[in-house]
Amino acid sequence: MKKIRYSKERLRSNYRLGIFFVLIGIVLILLSLIMGDWKNMSLKSVGVGQILAGIPMFILYYFEKKKQYLTIDDGVIVKNTLIPKRIKLSEINSIREFAGDLKLITNKSEFVIDTQIIESDSLIDLKNELKKHHLENI
Repeated sequence: MKKIRYSKERLRSNYRLGIFFVLIGIVLILLSLIMGDWKNMSLKSVGVGQILAGIPMFILYYFEKKKQYLTIDDGVIVKNTLIPKRIKLSEINSIREFAGDLKLITNKSEFVIDTQIIESDSLIDLKNELKKHHLENI
């Protein structure tokens, strides 16, 4: 099994956003405890909302770090999203590179790979894997 990894910058940005939202939420909750409620808006409720926005960013970071972007195993490429997408390498008819994406085209569908969020070493591995399966028109 070969994993095509997300870029470290993407993973770091998800982690930083999670920290940012949670910290802003904690600060707003502390401000609401110190200052009391404002006229029309409770800082505590905004702070809780910020924390609740940060939690999914941590979950996304953990999911992407654990699963990574693509997995290639037994001639099948799997895009690891909430609902995984799969394509068999044997079904690919052509590959088109357009606007930073690789489009793997079959008779029935297109499988789009965003190369801008892939680590550079993993992108080389992906292209080599596609070449191994005689998909050399990239």
